[in-house]
Amino acid sequence: MKLLTGFYIFVLTTSILTINNNLNDLLNPTIIVSLLGITSAILFFMKKTSFYFLAIIWIMVQIPYLIIGEYTIDLSQFINPHFSLNIGSISLGINAQIFLLFFMKTILLSEFLFQKLTFKAYTENDKLKRENEYSFIPTDIVEKKLIGNSEIVIENEIYSRVKFEPIKSERIKKAGITLIPKNKIGEIKATVEYKLN
Repeated sequence: MKLLTGFYIFVLTTSILTINNNLNDLLNPTIIVSLLGITSAILFFMKKTSFYFLAIIWIMVQIPYLIIGEYTIDLSQFINPHFSLNIGSISLGINAQIFLLFFMKTILLSEFLFQKLTFKAYTENDKLKRENEYSFIPTDIVEKKLIGNSEIVIENEIYSRVKFEPIKSERIKKAGITLIPKNKIGEIKATVEYKLN
């Protein structure tokens, strides 16, 4: 969560500073991008993570940099360095905000935070069977895996921690999962199919 919290503090700060710098020109399109950033940050801090896509839009619209004659397209927030190629009166490039793509995987995973995830075995093992369903609520993202505390009981063993990583799949929602027992001995690793409740 520290990475996401830091990211959204950055979003909020740069968006507010951009609005402050454009108070004389409230019709500037960067104001709309700033409002989008502020909205995404507020929703994150309210734990409304189903609106994660607003942060993705906020990043993506800031990346292009284009000047054609007198017209400039640059929606970057507060920080304005860019890399460009000049051809006559045309300047085409990317803003430094391209480095925000580093946060993309974590932002995409944030869709699952604070929502109940139900799963069952996709590939069975000696403890995890397809007919049994389990659930937990992810509360953190560590090393690009969702982490949650749980009280899942399998064969009289309580598994108190879950590590969950969605796998790209076209038809079935699949994930790799690690269930860690309270005594930290005998963890279960499996491929599961899941759904958000």
